[in-house]
Amino acid sequence: MIVISANVPWTALYHAAPAGLFVGMLMLPELRPVGMMALQLPRALRPRRCGGIRHIADRNAHYPVLLVHGYAATGSVWTPLRRALVEAGFGHIVSLTYNSLATDPAAVSAELTRQALRAIAATGAPRIHLVGHSLGGLVIRDALAASAALSSRTSSAVTIASPHRGVSLARLAPGRCARIMHRGSRSIPPEAGAPRPVRWLAYYSDGDRVVPPASARLDDPRYRAANLLIPGCGHLTICRDVRLITSLVPELIRTETFAGFRVPAEAGRELAAA
Repeated sequence: MIVISANVPWTALYHAAPAGLFVGMLMLPELRPVGMMALQLPRALRPRRCGGIRHIADRNAHYPVLLVHGYAATGSVWTPLRRALVEAGFGHIVSLTYNSLATDPAAVSAELTRQALRAIAATGAPRIHLVGHSLGGLVIRDALAASAALSSRTSSAVTIASPHRGVSLARLAPGRCARIMHRGSRSIPPEAGAPRPVRWLAYYSDGDRVVPPASARLDDPRYRAANLLIPGCGHLTICRDVRLITSLVPELIRTETFAGFRVPAEAGRELAAA
């Protein structure tokens, strides 16, 4: 019998058996989102092809935003963030839809690129923001590495609790998308042919029992990412956490505000998010 308590350090869970990771995920704060995720599973399995849902508001004062959900999830994970974005003047938001259990990750990456370039064309904006949770962050990395057209038009790329160094639990998960979450180094160049660097932000939590900080931080020096800690969040609750939302929305605006934005001086270091 495996007993996981709240006092078990995340490092122990990271190196534990996959079953231990799953049990560790089911801490009390995560029980409700796990239940909600289970209820959403039929919807997550429904799409037979990749696509996108556009959310258009009357007021649009910023670049478009493309949101990419994680494994076995749906766009509903973005509801609180999407509302905050609209309130801040982001009037063109696209939620990527895909079946992570049945779709090839290359197809998801290609659809991400298509939807992003379509949003840029529809709004006339010079660039776009990409935001991904868990697996979604890895899909963003793949898409930017594969497409110079996308990387040259991306303002910021945000990963939230994404397993950049993999996670043991993924070996129990079915589908080809799960394979890109396996433990091991993913040597992917940051972006293809971008005239100036994409601004990378990596949010993570010390309370995540699925993707620990060692994997969720984007420490590869080629990305020069800013890593932002949201303390005490679970893997499924971090996207809805008010501290993440009140940090992320201003960071997107900040990237736009400085027209000649280069990689900031604090890149590669820890930023305070909460």
